[in-house]
Amino acid sequence: MKMGLKPIVYLVCCMGALLMIGCAAGGTKITIKHDTYKPGFRSSEIGRKGKTVIMSNFINQAANTTSWAYHSADKKVTYEATERLESYLWYCFQRAFQHAGLKVQEQSYGYHPYWWGPGQAPAPARTQAGRGITEFQLVLKSMTDQECNFQILLFKNGETKFQKDYTVKMPPASTENVTELENRAYRMVDHMVTTVFRDREFQKAF
Repeated sequence: MKMGLKPIVYLVCCMGALLMIGCAAGGTKITIKHDTYKPGFRSSEIGRKGKTVIMSNFINQAANTTSWAYHSADKKVTYEATERLESYLWYCFQRAFQHAGLKVQEQSYGYHPYWWGPGQAPAPARTQAGRGITEFQLVLKSMTDQECNFQILLFKNGETKFQKDYTVKMPPASTENVTELENRAYRMVDHMVTTVFRDREFQKAF
């Protein structure tokens, strides 16, 4: 049976598309877990031992990430969390705060689809926050293994007291070792935490 030219061309195109998808799906996947993260900075670098802080929901608005992962700048490596990316960061920050000696109060953590953007924290957190206690929130704007852009908001007594964008950068990875790349992801979290707490404007508001 002879096959016409058009079906052959269609078949070749489909095979090519599948090949491209297969290549794109390749590369290295690094699994990152918040319970594996161990803060690598000295607790004295934060300098807020004993202070009570409420951790509100973290929000992921980064278009260059997926719900569970972010990528290397060249997209050859995927860093995939075992939970939603904002949840992973929330729990890592919780560990970092506790490592620094802060007293962390959890604010019924969970994904709130009715959150409308920076300056408007999720309803449960806004209404339940204790009087005089600082509430901390992070909004992820973009993230790769070399650069992370995020916004920090502080609330107190139901009012926004601080709102600022931050950028942290890391040099390109110099290894393909899976364990070292995983540790590199945790050092990115360290860099995010220490960058914020070293900022004098944040210190005054916090």
